[in-house]
Amino acid sequence: PNIVKLFYALHDHYKLYLLMEYIPGGELFRYLVHEKFLNEKKTSFYIIQMSMALKFLHEFGIVYRDLKPENCLLDRDGYLILTDFGLAKKSTQDDNSSNWCNSVIGTPEYCAPEILKGENYGTLSDWWSLGCVAFDLLTGNPPFTGNNHKQIMDRVLREKPKYPFYVSGTSKELLNKLLVRDPNKRYNVDSNWDKFQKFQFFRYYNFEDVENRVVEPPIKPKITNLEMAENFDDEFTSLKISDLNEPVDIKNEATVDDAFLGFSYTASNSLIDSYL
Repeated sequence: PNIVKLFYALHDHYKLYLLMEYIPGGELFRYLVHEKFLNEKKTSFYIIQMSMALKFLHEFGIVYRDLKPENCLLDRDGYLILTDFGLAKKSTQDDNSSNWCNSVIGTPEYCAPEILKGENYGTLSDWWSLGCVAFDLLTGNPPFTGNNHKQIMDRVLREKPKYPFYVSGTSKELLNKLLVRDPNKRYNVDSNWDKFQKFQFFRYYNFEDVENRVVEPPIKPKITNLEMAENFDDEFTSLKISDLNEPVDIKNEATVDDAFLGFSYTASNSLIDSYL
């Protein structure tokens, strides 16, 4: 329930298209900027949903690789939906190691040290990112910031997170388990899921209640007109539709006429019907 739904995928001779679920509440980042930072109770509500989404992806051999507040949307009720899977990667049958990714990609402020160092990595890198996002929600900033990418990377690799005085001991307990540079010593949420749910940080909510949407979300988006996309920044809503008269070459003559053969997708009737 915390992952954006894909209904159709298709292409013509010019473009690729993904028809996805509309999440009208806007980015969690937008609310964070407005409120400066969130208290522990509000933060735990969103971290629960992020962790459930990541665990679900990991069960299918998918590393998300781009967790940040900008990629977390709120639906009309205020529940979190993870979106933007442009950097996600799925393992194949040939990947017989738990650390099968090696691309240096993502947003530096939220990237695990093993990614920045160019080492092989896997699902544990997402749990570092979860720690960074939790720190961001609690304080208003990621744990490691700087004026440029090099400075940020240096701090990720060398410095320890500095907690503001108002960050509670229960929050530090969670953060200290996730923000561990050595992935082999980092808390593995996937293999310790039951214990993870019992952290004092999550004492305000029951994971199952959040998953079943019987909890009142701490932030309720204001939506007066769904078509206006009023909870999204003008930076996005003012963009013009791309010019269809400027074709993008999607053919690779060296292989097949259609380089995206098999790209088209239609969701199950039951999923589509549930949104009609």
